[in-house]
Amino acid sequence: MFKLTLEKEWLDAKRQGQLWWLCLIASLLLLLACTTGWQSYQSYQNDAKEVAQQEQKRWLNQGEKGPHSAAHYGIYVIKPALPFIAIDGGLQAFQGNIVRLEAHTRNDGLFRTIQDNLPIARFGSLTPAFVLQVLLPLLILLIGYPMFAAEKEQGTLKQTLASGVHPMQLFVAKCCVLFAIAFALLLPVMIYLFAISFEQGRVTTLVSRSVGLAGVYIGYVGLWSIVTVAISCLLQSTRRSLIVLLTLWAFSTLLVPKLAMNYSAAAHPLDSSQAFQSRLKREVYTEQRELALARFKQSLLQDYGVNSTNELPFDYAGARLQFGEQYADAVFDRLFGERLEQLQAQSNSYFLASLLSPMVAVQSLSMAFSASDFHHHQHFLAQAEQHRRMMQRVLNHNQRDNAHKRHGRYVANLELWQQIPKFEYHPPAFKALAHHYRVNWVGLILWLMTALLLGAIAVRKLTKEPLR
Repeated sequence: MFKLTLEKEWLDAKRQGQLWWLCLIASLLLLLACTTGWQSYQSYQNDAKEVAQQEQKRWLNQGEKGPHSAAHYGIYVIKPALPFIAIDGGLQAFQGNIVRLEAHTRNDGLFRTIQDNLPIARFGSLTPAFVLQVLLPLLILLIGYPMFAAEKEQGTLKQTLASGVHPMQLFVAKCCVLFAIAFALLLPVMIYLFAISFEQGRVTTLVSRSVGLAGVYIGYVGLWSIVTVAISCLLQSTRRSLIVLLTLWAFSTLLVPKLAMNYSAAAHPLDSSQAFQSRLKREVYTEQRELALARFKQSLLQDYGVNSTNELPFDYAGARLQFGEQYADAVFDRLFGERLEQLQAQSNSYFLASLLSPMVAVQSLSMAFSASDFHHHQHFLAQAEQHRRMMQRVLNHNQRDNAHKRHGRYVANLELWQQIPKFEYHPPAFKALAHHYRVNWVGLILWLMTALLLGAIAVRKLTKEPLR
């Protein structure tokens, strides 16, 4: 009986004039978005590889100079991207993906891609994530809103139930048909996810992210399918069903995310980048720093039992530079830590909107699995900073251990530059950052449970339908 019911619902769906047009438009939009997303990913990766190679070449070919001059010469490192950004670029274009590593300074990310675009381009970005998160739910409700309501208006619902079809079977059949239509659009994206997972070298990491990303979107499509059929069942007319569903869609995908974003920024304001950099300089170069350097010098003289830094068995300037770096690093850790807490508060505040909108939950989890969100970017910045500190330590120690052995100005060469390993960054496994997304998981699960509860209420109402 269920198979016959399913076939009947599929035939009814195919008879809808708008079905094919809506699916065609959605398919073309998704195809266009995937094409541009893949091109953007390929372009970014090619640029990233070229920049990394050129920077490494520039570093190695800088010639002979003092180690500290090389520290100021510095090097740029660029964040590589996973192929998932072809689906969901997330915050990739809004975050600086290049960091300059140099002495005495901890830099933020530079060269945000969005800065190179026209202002209007910020509002016209068509990505696969936007199609799946915003437009696909709209397609689902435009196809599914008359599924029950139209039969009530035509008087055929009672006849269907009187033929012996169980209300639960009828409801599930309609949900399955609607889900199948939406999943047909989702399927090419799923194939792409698993294809790139096995094409790349790190199969385990990418497959787990692909499974997670696919599961999030499948749950999202299932949620909207159940809600759409349930609303159509609970209301008596197609007009009311369409109005309610469109209101729910606009509230969930347009209103709540915007309000949540504005509230997060207002509740946890940040200083401008320029003001933050000024504060860094003010708090590093202080009288306390000079006193700390003086104490460091005095302790060295006492430890080695000498009266002058020229009598030390190493170059004092190199040791002083490394101490200054460590002093500055402590200030950097404190100030960047405070700002990270503010950014984290903004992120957590926005995540709470997952309880009001399933799109916020899906959007956040989609960016997380794609490694294009705030937390993955902070991980990159932290790794870049660790590399910078290692560079300064190697260069300063080289000057400390060798400069005193030479007459005149000490210079290093390619042998020292090669001791600095090339910066290689790999995004962490998702489970390493999974604790940041607990609210999103809870929100999505609660919305799925709400959809199932709404479906149960609709089926109960449907059970009483023939008695009226």
